[in-house]
This record gives sequence, structure tokens and C-alpha cells, in this order.
Amino acid sequence: MTGELIAGGGDRPWTDADSALWHTARILAAVESGVVPDAGIRTLFPLQDGEVALAQGAYTVDSLRAIGDGSYQRTGSFAFGVGVIGLAVTAGTLAANASRNNAARAQAMADAQVMWRPDHAGMLTVTDLGFVIVTGTGTFRWDWGSIDLMQVVDFNTVVLQGRSDRGPVTWRIYSHWSELLFVLWARARHPGHPQLAERAWLPERWEAWAAWVGHPLPLSLEGGAQS
Repeated sequence: MTGELIAGGGDRPWTDADSALWHTARILAAVESGVVPDAGIRTLFPLQDGEVALAQGAYTVDSLRAIGDGSYQRTGSFAFGVGVIGLAVTAGTLAANASRNNAARAQAMADAQVMWRPDHAGMLTVTDLGFVIVTGTGTFRWDWGSIDLMQVVDFNTVVLQGRSDRGPVTWRIYSHWSELLFVLWARARHPGHPQLAERAWLPERWEAWAAWVGHPLPLSLEGGAQS
């Protein structure tokens, strides 16, 4: 499972994220039974012929990348002084330059590290054929075939590796609809994915808790989920 969500039994309130997960289970059950929705939500951008938009919400993305190559501009200056005051000024200048160079070198080394870094945010629309992200700089479409790996790593969080028009990317996506991204991609590209096969994309004990607080899953999922 993707993590422990259920703390305090029924004391935790039902949230929009829970509603998104419930609808994800409903959509997955429909897809597994061979039913493709013929109506969906409206979008501000055109869809492909026959494409259905299933869900929409805000998202943020971190990307696994470096932002530098380890190089930096070294600060240097010629300083010369005579007498007690002049020597003190020269020493101070050299010390300041050394300090700036050390800081620049440390920052360059940090920038060269491959790590999760904030990338972009906007609106995410999940369709039966892929997903569309709308940012301040444009509208970008991803089809399932462009994504080679995906994993649910936490509630509302997936990591994916894909091939963009700018080259390979590794993204960590935060969205209420992250699990929907995963289950539709896995059904289309990797039905044997262990998280899909074992229903491990659902948080720990979430299914039982949802039913206990009055939100049972609406349809049976493949593998034995109770309606």
C-alpha cells in the first residue's frame, strides 16, 4: 500500500482528496468492466476525436534534475598596499575574495547535484487517452505511450518517467488525481504493474475506512474490492 492514512479511526474528515480517490476507484471499475465513459467534463482546450476528459484539478511538479554543471565564475582582483593600513586592506580584500569564491564553489556543487527541484504548477486534466497540463506558458499534452514508468509513492503523489519534446524527464506529480493518472496509465501500458495488480495504489486501510465513514466503493474492483 502507499502509506498509512487512517489515524484516529473515523475522526479524520472526508476530504476532496478522498472524493477524488473514490471517483478513481469508480472509473477504474468501469474501465475494467469494459465501459468507457461517453461523456465527461468540459475543457477549455480541444480534445481528440473520441477522447473523454474524466477529471480536472490543480497540480504541482518537481523534476529530478541538476540546475548547474559545477562551474562558477571565480572572483579575483589585484590588491597591493604598503604600510600597516595598506597591508590590512590587502589582507581584507583577499579574505573577502576567498570567502566569495568558497561560497560560489559550494553553490555550484549544490546546483550540480541531481535532486528533486520545484518545476511547474497549473491545471491537470486526465482523459481516457492521457493527460493535459495547462501552465502559465502553454498547454501540453501527454499520451500514455509517452510514459515509460509510473509509481504511486504517497497519497496523491506519483513519480513518472517519460519522453517529452525536450527529452527524457522524471517528474513527481502532486494532485488529487495522481492515482487516476496511475491506474489509467497502468491499464493502458502495464496491466501487470504490481501496484495495480495488488491494488497497492490505495492507501493503507483506506478502502475499509471509506466504507466505515459512509463512502463504500461504488463498484467491485478487479481482485475483490467490495461494493
